[in-house]
Amino acid sequence: MKPKTTIATKKTEPLLSMQAKVLYRNRDGRISDVTDQNLFGLKKFAEDGALAIHILNNCLKRLDLLSMAAETQPHIDAGLVRLAVDDLRSELEDGSHLAGYVGLTRELFNNSDALAPRLTPRARTTGRALSRRVAN
Repeated sequence: MKPKTTIATKKTEPLLSMQAKVLYRNRDGRISDVTDQNLFGLKKFAEDGALAIHILNNCLKRLDLLSMAAETQPHIDAGLVRLAVDDLRSELEDGSHLAGYVGLTRELFNNSDALAPRLTPRARTTGRALSRRVAN
């Protein structure tokens, strides 16, 4: 068997874009717009997403290393396997950054409502094309 190798991540331009407003309801029921704030804001959410991807890539690299070690040796030291598994568990367990990000994402999307799309200069459609789309 050939040892597995990891593929370098390519930088690309986003194909998907989202406009959002983040509203937070405190324990008293008061709703406030936190879209531009640091704790729950969109910029922080995007930064946390980048960190989550980085963590997942590191987990994959650890699994690749463990796999390569298993391919080249008939027996692997149990301590090495335990260390790798414990390291992966710490990245994935409750209370970890990744679990927090996934939980926040789930909560945001479970409680979200779709907004009517705003037409941007690039995405403008003629009235005739828009009426055809509605008629279909």
